[in-house]
Amino acid sequence: METTRSARSSQVSVPFAGHIVVATDGMPQSRGALAVARAIADRGRGNIQVLSVFDSTAILVPDGQMFESPDVAASGRADLARRVRDQCRHQDGEKPDVYEILNGQPARVITERAIAESAELIVIGLGKHQIVDRIFGDETALKVIRASQVPVLAVPEYSSSLPKHAIVGVDFSEGSIRAAKAVLRFIAADGVLELAHVIPRERLLFDAWVSEEEYLRFVRHSLTRFRARLAVPDSMRIDEVMLSGDPATELETYAGRVGADLIATGSHGDGFVSRIVLGSVTTKLLRIADCAVLVIPPDAGHSDRLGAGANATLTLERSRWSEVLDDFTRRNVGRRTRLEVDDPYIGAQSQELDYPLLGVTFDPIDDRVEIMLGELGVGEPHLSRSIGDVESLDVMTNGDAQDVALRLRHGTGQTILTLLR
Repeated sequence: METTRSARSSQVSVPFAGHIVVATDGMPQSRGALAVARAIADRGRGNIQVLSVFDSTAILVPDGQMFESPDVAASGRADLARRVRDQCRHQDGEKPDVYEILNGQPARVITERAIAESAELIVIGLGKHQIVDRIFGDETALKVIRASQVPVLAVPEYSSSLPKHAIVGVDFSEGSIRAAKAVLRFIAADGVLELAHVIPRERLLFDAWVSEEEYLRFVRHSLTRFRARLAVPDSMRIDEVMLSGDPATELETYAGRVGADLIATGSHGDGFVSRIVLGSVTTKLLRIADCAVLVIPPDAGHSDRLGAGANATLTLERSRWSEVLDDFTRRNVGRRTRLEVDDPYIGAQSQELDYPLLGVTFDPIDDRVEIMLGELGVGEPHLSRSIGDVESLDVMTNGDAQDVALRLRHGTGQTILTLLR
């Protein structure tokens, strides 16, 4: 791990002053969401709307038949309303927050209401992490994050005030910049902001001529440029951190070690390509973090979102792979990329983000596909991945016939190269 203290700039923070939707089920795990939402709104003179959703579920009777009982549903909804009312009263003394009880599937209703109300933030409770909760629970926070078009702040039960020590997972993408700028609106004015880049341990990903020293120099330079794009107030401390290993695990472990109360990250979105290996870092963070997690969605115009007219060229004949990949390279050389590997044993792993494409080739003699990424120029870092035992090759396109992604299936897993812009 390496930490660098950055100089402070003469800036003034701009507190969050927008509309906040707070989602609660009236249970203890939602207490922190209400408290933190109120602290954010009070600091920036924003406003909050407390929202709860009653999910009317079918009842299973002894003979195995399913039916919905109006009486049971009414009783359940009344019980939910009572819990939410009591919770709002507890949070705000004699003057409870205004709350609303709606019917439907929670994640869908919450995200649709946030859009309808032009909300700038959704705050929701961060549930427990036991495996039984993932099997029998619906992981509402994760579903909301996957569907949301506005930032989502997932807050543990014990939180009660503005975050004071935040860590932003930096992969040098625009999503990272949006996450860092959002944190500056939520964090305490005298807080600590750490920009953390996690270097993958898989050194085979890097070409042999790029030494570890050169790569670290490149990361330090990139963090400095990243830092320069932020307006950090004089009262706030900002550090730059380099970690090594699995991004979600390292961010969570480091947050626990330094006592951070917020981790922020950009989301991969809910487009067709992203659903294949949806937000591996975000998903894992939501399941292991003990502190609050802020997730910033991609821009609406992100190229990972395929339109209704999207199509894909699937299962290309092996005899055409060399020709197809040569054409793919000519059409897309220089475009920024995201490289992900999806393995059933280790899960989805992000290998790189925002490197330009240099080329993709197929060697029929060695029976391997080579993916080459990096900046042009002497001394610039280059990344490569050599993939063997490829069983199928897909080139995905959108409705405008523009390439969106290249997918390689191999063994029990797959590698996906997404073209970002």
